[in-house]
Amino acid sequence: MRPFSCTSLLAVLLVVHGPTARSLQAQKDSVRGGEQTDAIRCRPEGRGPFPAVVWNHGRVADRTTFERARQFGWKRICEALAADGFFAIVPIREFERDTRPQDIPYNQRELGRAIDAVKRLQDVDPSRVALMGHSRGGLLTLLVGLERRDLKALILTAPAEIPPYFAQAVGRISRVDVPVLQLVEEGDEMGSVGAVAALDKALRSRGKDVRTLRYNRGGGHFLFTRVDYWWDDLRVFLREKVAS
Repeated sequence: MRPFSCTSLLAVLLVVHGPTARSLQAQKDSVRGGEQTDAIRCRPEGRGPFPAVVWNHGRVADRTTFERARQFGWKRICEALAADGFFAIVPIREFERDTRPQDIPYNQRELGRAIDAVKRLQDVDPSRVALMGHSRGGLLTLLVGLERRDLKALILTAPAEIPPYFAQAVGRISRVDVPVLQLVEEGDEMGSVGAVAALDKALRSRGKDVRTLRYNRGGGHFLFTRVDYWWDDLRVFLREKVAS
């Protein structure tokens, strides 16, 4: 087992070898610093290095839902990405530090460190790393994508319009220099339809490579927390923009 290490973090990893494998017992890797996080890590079958996807979950309101999402929903997303040939990492943010809008800068810095660690993994091709996120994780994906020049693509599913960070990101959208995929369901109950429309308009007005897909087959905001009918569109984008 190769531990996932990140500067100033305590990493707890569930390592999955292939799409049908079962998670191994979590391994703790103590390093300097008082912060802590954990992640789910899924390796495709075969020989690397592989293109990689870092997937960022949304905010969860209670501890029971948080633990269930970590053990089932987020793990299945990770395994599905690995089944499609991508080394997948799901950094899991601390529950207590993920409940307020003012935690966004903290979450953003933490995500940046996680990406740095992913790019150092022997099985990852550092030139082919995509950043993907849902809801709050979608906003974090956008914020980090505005700052970095070493990512291959950005995927935003139902991004959260959290003030003032979302509006600030839209105002700086000219800094995006990689392909962007946006996905939203028209029945989204959390305001993401408007957020996606604003981002799509801003990106297109600046000539960016953006693909925005709106679904009307049901599922609402939480459609993208599970592998469902939208996955084929994600697969096409990743193969075209990241795997090649």
